[in-house]
Amino acid sequence: MIYDFIAYAPKDYHKDIGRVYNKYMELLSSDEDWACFLDHDAMFTTADWYTQLEDIIAENPEYGLLTAITNRTGNTEQRVANIDYDNHNICYHRRIGIMAQEQNRTTVTDVSKTRTISGVVMLVKKAVWRKAGGFTGGFLKVDNDFHRRVVNAGGKVGIMKGVYVYHWYRFENSDLKPLPISQIKCHQRKLQRFVYQCATKMYRYLLALFKRE
Repeated sequence: MIYDFIAYAPKDYHKDIGRVYNKYMELLSSDEDWACFLDHDAMFTTADWYTQLEDIIAENPEYGLLTAITNRTGNTEQRVANIDYDNHNICYHRRIGIMAQEQNRTTVTDVSKTRTISGVVMLVKKAVWRKAGGFTGGFLKVDNDFHRRVVNAGGKVGIMKGVYVYHWYRFENSDLKPLPISQIKCHQRKLQRFVYQCATKMYRYLLALFKRE
């Protein structure tokens, strides 16, 4: 079973996110259970992400730690190529997610001995967590350290190439610029066409309804 969890370290934990991860892993009843940790500023972009994770686990049993691809991360192996880094239109990201899922639904790339993962998503098997000695305490680099612990314990780490998550990740610190006038006018024209089409369809429906009466 997979149990998804958005981890948060309260004040009395002193931002010790590693401690939160460990506490949650302890709650899982079986060594065959999995925890899916998702950053608070991230989201899955497809409707059936849970069943997809189940399929990935079933088809790639050699892995004990998995992560996803995303839009904003320092790890270039996880970042989608040629993505618009500053585009936060959810429709845009859902299209990317659907495309990734269709093309690479259960594909996993082995990154055990390359660059350590960014933990925007961490899918962790309890048996592997136990064998690796759990997460280290602290807030920064906990995901990187756990990657190394898993590998040192003989486990494998992979990137799920068909699972794309949208990641806000520090966009509030970006230089937010207004849309150019040309883009605003383009959106206005699209909205006007949409409203006109809806109104036309409603008119035809009402006309047909009145004729029946």
